[in-house]
Amino acid sequence: MTQYPGGWNQDSGANGYNDATRPMQQSAPGSYAQQDYQNTGYQQQGYQQNYQTSGYQQSSQNPQNGYQNQYSGQRQNPQQEPKKKYGTGVVLTAALLAALVGGGVGAGVGGGIAASTSSNSSSVTGRNAGGSATNPTVVTDTAKKVLPSTVTVGSKLTDGNGVGTGEVLDNQGHILTNNHVVSTNGTQQSSRVEVRLHDGSIRVAKIVGTDVTSDLAVIKIDPSGLDLKPITFGDSSKVVPGETVVALGSPHNLQDTVTAGVISNTDRAAEAEKDGVYIPMIQTDAPVNHGNSGGPLVNSSGALVGINSQIESEGGGNEGIAYAIPSNYAKRISDEIISKGKATHGYLGANIESAPGQTNEGESRFFPDGVRVTNISSGSPAEKAGLQKGDVIVEADGHRIEQSKTLNGVVRAQAAGATVDMKIKRGSETKNIKVTLGDADNQH
Repeated sequence: MTQYPGGWNQDSGANGYNDATRPMQQSAPGSYAQQDYQNTGYQQQGYQQNYQTSGYQQSSQNPQNGYQNQYSGQRQNPQQEPKKKYGTGVVLTAALLAALVGGGVGAGVGGGIAASTSSNSSSVTGRNAGGSATNPTVVTDTAKKVLPSTVTVGSKLTDGNGVGTGEVLDNQGHILTNNHVVSTNGTQQSSRVEVRLHDGSIRVAKIVGTDVTSDLAVIKIDPSGLDLKPITFGDSSKVVPGETVVALGSPHNLQDTVTAGVISNTDRAAEAEKDGVYIPMIQTDAPVNHGNSGGPLVNSSGALVGINSQIESEGGGNEGIAYAIPSNYAKRISDEIISKGKATHGYLGANIESAPGQTNEGESRFFPDGVRVTNISSGSPAEKAGLQKGDVIVEADGHRIEQSKTLNGVVRAQAAGATVDMKIKRGSETKNIKVTLGDADNQH
């Protein structure tokens, strides 16, 4: 194993390929862990992180422990930050086919993670590596139904040839995948995209549109002469923890790989490609690896409930924690991209911070009661809805709010102009309000 600056570990693989993985780091106890995209193929030099443009500003001071929040202000140079290995790290799951040339390996796809294919790659099995015990008949029947709708997506990127997964949306040839499968740095689109269908047919695809906030993209192939099998969308709001799910895709370029597990949690929020902006996620223990990105997570009926996008891992491989973009959110984004060429995202316009609860004796509880509004932008949707400084938001759109990233994800999941129900605490009172969200893309 070779250790590189910035937390990279490189293991030599077979047949001239290498796997490069990078752990997440933690800046201080109690703060959110995050990937440092500098020097990993995802540079955003000089990027000024500000929650106001996302509809939020998070206080740089954590009221519970006094540590600086890394999501405020400008990202520091990685050599200046403390290098601590965090227990688990979120990595995007597209595979990078990087031939070993002169001892070098291609830079990372998306969030600085590259995983190359190797002929002796083996799939992860067993409970310890993720994947709860499931009914094999259910998995078999589900796979037969969904595999014809699942495709492998290959793309020529600025830093190598990426491989991910996608699903057929309609008979016109539209295919949904992750943005990081077909772009570098979130915005530099692939110069060539090819799609390999379940029947082995290969077609060149064009990029219809991408959305860096949601990490989703729609591509299109010529459907002539093809018997396309569009995937069936399910209702992701109806999935429950413990429900059986099946993940399909091309991990490490192994086409038509099927794994199974359960829904672990339905109410997560994770940072996608746009730095500091969170989106809603479904957590599953179905084994997901590099190359599964953009592929379907389906229920036992074969209906799409999520788009596999990230894994949480210290070593870069599957450890039983994977994240999928909810199908309801993915459908809205893909529909908007197809019809308008781009997607919209909600905007609130409030500064927020964690609000630790209080015991009857006045002591701070370990777990927060919600998020406290510290400032309201003039003319913002928050002001128009009647939110006030000091209000504690405890629920939004039916989701319990304990962290700012959860509220960020709930708001971002909505289209501009959508109305969101919120429950707030104002002093000793509990109030219900409705907020009509603005357009995050129009905030500068």
